[in-house]
Amino acid sequence: MLDLILVIIVVSVLLVSSVIDIKKREVPDELSIGLIIAAIVLKLLHSYEIGNYSILVSSVVGASIFFGISMAMYYTRQWGGGDAKLFIALGIALPYYPEELSIFSPNINANFMLIIIFNILLAGFVYGLSYIICLLLKHKNKQKKLNLRINIFYFLLPAGIITLSLFFQYELKLLLLILAFLVLIYPYIIRVVNFAENEILTYKINVNKLTEGDWILEDIFHDNAKIYSKRSPGVTKGQIELFKKYKIKEVIVREGIPFVPAIFLGVLMSLICGNVLLF
Repeated sequence: MLDLILVIIVVSVLLVSSVIDIKKREVPDELSIGLIIAAIVLKLLHSYEIGNYSILVSSVVGASIFFGISMAMYYTRQWGGGDAKLFIALGIALPYYPEELSIFSPNINANFMLIIIFNILLAGFVYGLSYIICLLLKHKNKQKKLNLRINIFYFLLPAGIITLSLFFQYELKLLLLILAFLVLIYPYIIRVVNFAENEILTYKINVNKLTEGDWILEDIFHDNAKIYSKRSPGVTKGQIELFKKYKIKEVIVREGIPFVPAIFLGVLMSLICGNVLLF
């Protein structure tokens, strides 16, 4: 029962965080850290209730794995701090599939943490691409700068993969056809993503409108002393106050795609379907 309560809390927090992330491009610490605390407390109570502390071991392993991934994504500027904290909470809360949800008959053919990671990546790909397409549609005046000319060389490798697929049975053939499609569209996806990042998501902003975690794309100096490095994963509240103190008016930032909705969708897919590709 405690696992079911925790699942309800996880889904609720991710849903609320998704809405806030889309609207404000940030996740309040009250939600992310609160979820971590709730997950720890409920796992401790569950272990005590059934007298089996292997549950805690699973949560520690999950937290460690998800912490490592979160830090890698945070310091490479793929995720913000809120995304990373929510992901760590998932490692604590969902290191295994909750038995109470077996009514969904999910396809759990691998470690549940791996399924969550895979489904979040899949949801992130579809969601991220959809988000960028919406941005392009919203900024129609900039579309003429986008160069998507067809290059014949982009078709050679996919054609080879499709030819190879003819010699295999259905499941492997399907995988190869999916691979061929991804290889074919990959160069165009990269162009579209780079265009959106440079032409739409990168802009000057008044320092007064900066929020903690914003990605500034330039080194900031005062009296030849660097007070912000463009390699930083995000600006801090202290650095924002320094900018104001030294009367720095504007900086160049790159707006990230709100990723919490992809985490929410990936977790929902994992809980209801398990491995969505059914392999």
